[in-house]
Amino acid sequence: MRLGINWATIIPVGMFCLALWLLQSELSTLYAVVESTCGEASCGEKIAIAYQLLSLSTVVSAAAVAWASYRFNTIYKGKG
Repeated sequence: MRLGINWATIIPVGMFCLALWLLQSELSTLYAVVESTCGEASCGEKIAIAYQLLSLSTVVSAAAVAWASYRFNTIYKGKG
């Protein structure tokens, strides 16, 4: 019995993890730079809210990359 690997499902999961990791690491770098220039007393709450919104957008962006990869692997490769 030979088990086939469903690459059309595995690749999008990998793309999601990779995109999320890259986006979150860049977001952390951006947050550190803004926090050091702004200061905690003057706009800390605004930075925190912006960070949460950007963090949510990175998850949405990573999901969009994974969805596009899944659609490419299933439709355009003729597997779906």
